[in-house]
Amino acid sequence: MAPQTPGYEVAAGHLEKFAGTAGDAGAEVQGALDGTPRFEGWNLAPLAGVPLVGLLFVNRLNAVADTWAAGARVLRETLTSDSERLVRVAATYVQVERANAAGGKP
Repeated sequence: MAPQTPGYEVAAGHLEKFAGTAGDAGAEVQGALDGTPRFEGWNLAPLAGVPLVGLLFVNRLNAVADTWAAGARVLRETLTSDSERLVRVAATYVQVERANAAGGKP
């Protein structure tokens, strides 16, 4: 197979690969977000022996979980939307290069 000549189609291929990686990272962040533990009433049974200390611990842990979840949502949305934008940019580069080639422009 002959090496590809540099141009927008080669650059677009790299952009599409990067977009795929960003999209996959967004999916992994969603998985981590789904797995973020949060203590509710039903899973506090092990802490029933020390209610005051247990409640302070649970509130602290839930605050950390809420902060993580908020940050993970922002990261997921950013990765997903940027991935979609990169795919559109790569397609535009290819269209422009093909239009220039069809019109006889360098």
